[in-house]
Amino acid sequence: MIRRLSLGLLLLPVLAAANTTARNHLPTPEDIAALAAVDDPQIAPDGRRIAYTVGTPQPGGAAPRTQVWRVAFDGDTAPRALPVPDAAQDRQPRWSRDGRQLLFLSDRRRPGADATGPTQVWRVDADGDAATPLTDTPADVTAFDLSFDGAQLAWLQTDPPSPIEAARLAAKDDAVVVERPTRFSRVWLRALPDGAARALTPVGLQVHDLAWSPDGRTLALRTSSGTTLNDYWYDSAVVLLDVASGRIGAPLEPHASAHPLQWSPDGRRLLYGRLGTHGMVATPIVHDIDRRTRIALGAHWPGTLWLARWQDDATLLGQGQRGMRGAFVQLDAATGAAIERARPQIPFRSFTVATDGRAAYLGLRDDSPGNVWTFDGARLTQRSDHHPQVAGWRLGRVRELEWPASRDGRVISALLVTPSDWDGTTRLPTLVQIHGGPAWAWWSGWQGSWHEWAQLLAARGYAVLLPNPRGSEGHGNAFAELARGDWGDGPLQDVLDGLDLLERDGIADPARVAIGGWSYGGYLSAWAVARSDRFRTAIVGAGVLDLASAALTNDVPDYLPGYFGDPLHERARYDAQSPVHHARAVRVPVLILHGEADARVPLSQAQMFHRALRFNGTPVELVTYPRGPHWFHEKAHEIDLQQRVVDWLDRTLR
Repeated sequence: MIRRLSLGLLLLPVLAAANTTARNHLPTPEDIAALAAVDDPQIAPDGRRIAYTVGTPQPGGAAPRTQVWRVAFDGDTAPRALPVPDAAQDRQPRWSRDGRQLLFLSDRRRPGADATGPTQVWRVDADGDAATPLTDTPADVTAFDLSFDGAQLAWLQTDPPSPIEAARLAAKDDAVVVERPTRFSRVWLRALPDGAARALTPVGLQVHDLAWSPDGRTLALRTSSGTTLNDYWYDSAVVLLDVASGRIGAPLEPHASAHPLQWSPDGRRLLYGRLGTHGMVATPIVHDIDRRTRIALGAHWPGTLWLARWQDDATLLGQGQRGMRGAFVQLDAATGAAIERARPQIPFRSFTVATDGRAAYLGLRDDSPGNVWTFDGARLTQRSDHHPQVAGWRLGRVRELEWPASRDGRVISALLVTPSDWDGTTRLPTLVQIHGGPAWAWWSGWQGSWHEWAQLLAARGYAVLLPNPRGSEGHGNAFAELARGDWGDGPLQDVLDGLDLLERDGIADPARVAIGGWSYGGYLSAWAVARSDRFRTAIVGAGVLDLASAALTNDVPDYLPGYFGDPLHERARYDAQSPVHHARAVRVPVLILHGEADARVPLSQAQMFHRALRFNGTPVELVTYPRGPHWFHEKAHEIDLQQRVVDWLDRTLR
């Protein structure tokens, strides 16, 4: 069955005229790589203003340049950028609790300085443009929080090298003892306006997040004993720090997730996240400090709850995904019960709530990338448009699909993007694109970036199926955990069921079907062409292809064991699930794309699969990207990758 889900709420686009613009321009990889990235919408406590960031792609391999923007909640004034001197980067806007000031991080040049320095906390009046620094540290500030009364600023900064260490580094005497950290991110405190800065946490404790209690006496922290990315995601705890004494209490939550910390307005309860047993899911928790009770939020809601924010002492607003749609849910702080309030189109967690319950979030349309949207309890309204050029692009039609899994009848959700001029009867060359994760998901709405190829391909005559097989988000934690021990055949069968649907309905041409994706999407694409004869080619982007070696070499060593166990004791299980051990069954052409600086999925994964296919006599091409991490940011790389995807499919499917 194919069906289109209804919103059930009134949507008010900020530029209705965009829907009537002639769409004649064929979008190119250059066009898509040039799209700005809107993010981090922060609504003021009084609900009147929203601050957010816009990242503009830069040439020459530079990272996008990020600026802070502001817009009124009611849309009576146009969005306005905070002026940025030179080429400074502004990010992480945060309002003071009275809404009169906006604080943010920036590497701007301090008054009297000759050059830009470390990233500092800056402050500007709510409607002003003249910013002043609040910190003067020798190292970058990475996060901060202003106390409720505005009298104290707490921030995180990594210890700079000592003079002896600095001299060693300058002399290239820089041997590293792996996983034995020497510099930690610590909490610092300064009384405003002119107090001296002092460290609150000791050397040896890594602090990832912090949040002031309303009375200004306590800081909630998320901490680790190590400084690696693995510590950040898989090995952190929530603790309370008494500001006056500096005493750190016993952990409130020893298995914390990366959910932001937030106190209830009355200061009695703390919101944080708890990591699931195997590390692939997480649950927001409300912890009553005095009563020592913990309430799991949205445990019975049949979707994936990403994020929650306090509305008042009794309720929270949550954001997540059910099926292909995003969702706003009202959460009861006493019971954790969830009631859906809206079904927006959203790509990932990003929203904040004012004291009156109104929210600002990152939203999408089928025909437009992310922008700032608002939710007032009844209406979803677009408040910015940082992609006006897209209104003239030839774009594909987007539909939401569902089908029952042939294995067990579970509902599988997907998105289908088809050419705008498709007659509905001619069979189309089709790409099945698999998302990363596997505990991630495709979403309803815009699909166009260096790793989202649907709109680029639909404009060129392809159909693109974007399935969320078992292991994905959107159908609850139990559904996501179905990938434990089975990355391959179970998810692949869910995908093949969707392909069956497209072929039965006359959409996909069985003789011209490809599969591709990035990260886990690269894995399942390689697995698919080793286990099925339905695909004429595969595009393997940054795929995990030998699971055991990946578990022993990547930068998050707790990730794969959560799915498959100890890689030494469960080696047979790892090998049975690894595409490289099934490479001799691959006979169709394969394109492999990989960043040379990828620490999440090391380049050796691509090299092993490439060499195995060469030994097998399988047509294969490996393209590597110097300096490329797991998630690209260099504009030239993003353009090249997209063009290779188009050219490869044109050669193999046309």
